Amino acid sequence: MLKKSLYTVTVFSVALFLYSFTVQERFPVLSGAYLGQKAPSEMAEIFMDGIISIIDEPEMCAAFTMDGKEFYFNRLHNGKMSIFCTHESNGIWTRPAPLPFSGKYTDRDFTISPDGNTIFFGSNRPAKPGGNMLSRLDIYYINRLSGIKWSDPENIGSVINTDKSENYPSVSTNGNLYFFSERIDGHGGCDIYVSRFIDDQYQKPEVLDLSVNSGKHDWDSYVAQDESYIIFSSKDRDDTIGGQDLYISFRVESGKWTKAVNMGPKVNSTSGEICPSVTLDGKYLFFTSRRRGDADIFWIDAKIIEEIKSHIERRKGK
Repeated sequence: MLKKSLYTVTVFSVALFLYSFTVQERFPVLSGAYLGQKAPSEMAEIFMDGIISIIDEPEMCAAFTMDGKEFYFNRLHNGKMSIFCTHESNGIWTRPAPLPFSGKYTDRDFTISPDGNTIFFGSNRPAKPGGNMLSRLDIYYINRLSGIKWSDPENIGSVINTDKSENYPSVSTNGNLYFFSERIDGHGGCDIYVSRFIDDQYQKPEVLDLSVNSGKHDWDSYVAQDESYIIFSSKDRDDTIGGQDLYISFRVESGKWTKAVNMGPKVNSTSGEICPSVTLDGKYLFFTSRRRGDADIFWIDAKIIEEIKSHIERRKGK
């Protein structure tokens, strides 16, 4: 009986390994915009089920470059959340692979600058070469060298990073950097901050006011290239659908932010949504949801942003 049990366990383990290997290695021949995928409807849909979004394996964050020929996302690699890339080569999308530096430490929650030449991300890698792994997340960046070759990661520095975690960086065209942190100068919980980029230098971060932040946990902010809106994840607000939903706030002529509103059931579910980003061509909103267990990447037509804005304006009688 013991030998039979051991045999059963061994066969099961081998089968599980082979299944996992097959899932990781299986990648179809794909061509066309957005990896050849059909555009999503008015309701959020999973992105590339079984190909990019793999059941029982977490995938987070998603970003295309402006020309649409490179796609980046987070996936576990060597037990660490890593940054993966697939790109068009002779009209065919390559099999996703981690960026060369990624896999030894946690590298997650990234954004691509509007010009496509810099990737900002959160990591616990040593702040300096030869140092110890961090017990928190700092913001790092890499610069494009040529093609899909990138520089080694660099810590963005002490103007931004503190002894608290800083994460989920997002950058506007003028270089202003948005991120979240749990600093003592915030409103409570995690808050969203902005560091303005003036004369090629980041300035002391400013916490966004309570039009955006809530005094609870507010994080994972994506800012539009022109800073006309900000989408972020917030936890346990009174109007929550799933405990952790995506919200949006618009910037008005005075430079202030409108009161953030829940993005509604077309986007949010009862399972929690995080990691928003809008494609640089403005067509689609990507985000992460746990509605089928582990984290998966979803997308929806970005016209929902204008729909929400129009609804707000109608409600104000404009």
